[in-house]
Amino acid sequence: MAAKFATERGSEPTQNPLWIYALKVYSQPGVEAQLLQMQDEYDADILWLLTALWLHSEARGLSAEMMNQPEYKHWREAMIRPLREQRRLCDKAEHHALYELLKKAELEAERYGLDMLYRALREQDGPSGRARMESLVLCCNDEMACRQLDALLSR
Repeated sequence: MAAKFATERGSEPTQNPLWIYALKVYSQPGVEAQLLQMQDEYDADILWLLTALWLHSEARGLSAEMMNQPEYKHWREAMIRPLREQRRLCDKAEHHALYELLKKAELEAERYGLDMLYRALREQDGPSGRARMESLVLCCNDEMACRQLDALLSR
């Protein structure tokens, strides 16, 4: 997620509590780097990690059943991943303006993705009392990476 573009976005979709929470968490020292490492090394979905953290902040846990979100899964595969791939293929130095447009488009696609997750989960009860680590491990199967993220957020 490219949080620095958050102030440049339009008004669609609405600013929901998950989006606001995600921007706050993502901007904490070390969190962006850790999340991107988890994405790159373990194919973790940053949006699910942020959603798990948000649910925990709301005293709710995340379950595997809750992660069955076909609309979001399709959006991620059809929009978020292709935009990310195109951004990564773009030569940042040679095609800087295009790179920045792709980065903004990727962020906007992620914002729509978080909106989908918010709408799907806002009133859904998850397992209460589930530790934050348990929810994170559902989103990234590398427990050590999850522990590193948890430690960053516990500072």
